[in-house]
Amino acid sequence: MTARALDTIGRLDRRVALVTGGSSGIGQAISTRLAAAGATVAVVASASRPKAQGVTNIIRAGGGIAHAFIADVADPNDVRRLVDEVGSTLGPPSIAINSAGVWFETPLAELDDARVDQLVDVNLKGTISVTAAVSPHMVDAGFGSIVNIASAAGILPSPRYSVYAATKAAVIMFTKAAALELAPLGVAINAIAPGNTTTPMNEQIRTHSDHAARRDWIEHTTPSRRAFTPPDEIANVALMLVDGRARGFHGATLAIDEGRTAGVIS
Repeated sequence: MTARALDTIGRLDRRVALVTGGSSGIGQAISTRLAAAGATVAVVASASRPKAQGVTNIIRAGGGIAHAFIADVADPNDVRRLVDEVGSTLGPPSIAINSAGVWFETPLAELDDARVDQLVDVNLKGTISVTAAVSPHMVDAGFGSIVNIASAAGILPSPRYSVYAATKAAVIMFTKAAALELAPLGVAINAIAPGNTTTPMNEQIRTHSDHAARRDWIEHTTPSRRAFTPPDEIANVALMLVDGRARGFHGATLAIDEGRTAGVIS
């Protein structure tokens, strides 16, 4: 790690962080947490610049530095355009968080090619494209950190979510394999595998009366008995992986899932 990187241990001052999926949920929590630690954050939404701008406004109101961007991570050309735009506007990112993702059921009896493609293109190919676009800049600088948001479903799947689980399992394996290339060059790539989290993506499950039985099942089968993890806690894990305090992580997947992937309880 270079002297510049060592100077930023525990802080992210002068570092540019690119966060896909940064306009809501886990990505928003990570964006605000990195900004609070001093990073200049590129908040990336998939299509709505106003959504990304809303998060940047929150960050700026708290004294942080952030700028709004949009990109379709399923399109490698758009990803390359995004990285170039962030680089010319803020400087090359030395932190990248792959948080853009989609989540929905794909029961085998009702598989739809378009929905399968969407899961693969966003969750897996998007992670690969962003990593491929940002890592050369990090290698040139001699240091950098990439964090991929996988899922506990990639470790312990649930019925009716087979394609989602497959994409997240692939993200975990991609992270391991990419680390073998990047670690010798000073770049760390790791993954976080959240379980059920309090995000807009699952708001209906958490709040709607029609899902009461499912909520009860989630709570009963969760070892900690806390059915949903706050995204701020996941953001704290992401910060730990990029701020220099834990330099030995390469190709790791950290499960923050209330113990769900530890085993089955009754």
